[in-house]
Amino acid sequence: MVPTRILREDWQVLPRLEELQLEKAKLLNIRATAVGAAADTTPYHPANTAGTLSYHFGTFALRNEFVGKVWVLDRTNGVETIKNEAKRIKVVFANVDIACNDDHPPKPRSTKGAGAERLCVGNDLFGGLPHYAPAVAEVGWTVYYLMVAPNGAVELSCPLLKNGTFQHFVERLYLSDGSDLDKEPKLSLDEDDAADDFDPQVARKK
Repeated sequence: MVPTRILREDWQVLPRLEELQLEKAKLLNIRATAVGAAADTTPYHPANTAGTLSYHFGTFALRNEFVGKVWVLDRTNGVETIKNEAKRIKVVFANVDIACNDDHPPKPRSTKGAGAERLCVGNDLFGGLPHYAPAVAEVGWTVYYLMVAPNGAVELSCPLLKNGTFQHFVERLYLSDGSDLDKEPKLSLDEDDAADDFDPQVARKK
């Protein structure tokens, strides 16, 4: 078991992002796109519209910002990601309840499916310690989630999943507490109304 690694300041975060071949400015652009999409709703829209739009546009922006020579589109296990073959890293967009808070690790706004659990290394190996996680194996893929909260706070974190939610974190990189979006619209998501994880549904043709 290893303690969760939390990087809060730019002097810690920026070198780590460089190692991951990700750029903070682009990650914040993705957050802004998702927040703006969620805000583009009215009371007449279905209750889950804000969360659905945030997920769809956040995932689009993730790919629009990064897919190219280094990062490619990936849909393994029905989970929409980008992946870096050389680094063996995947990044997923997710709406969460809160971000960048030491006392409250993020929880997804909607239940994660089996496909998402299969992506995360060691998700069936840990116990009940809220701030500890098993060391990630060197083989396979390491999965990070770009986690966007209703107030615009955003972090890039490596979670372990169990029973459809984030149980423990290997690493958390704080990108913004949301204060830089004070003049921008915020996500307005009712409990359990966000769609941010989809597994494929296979039906037999009749």
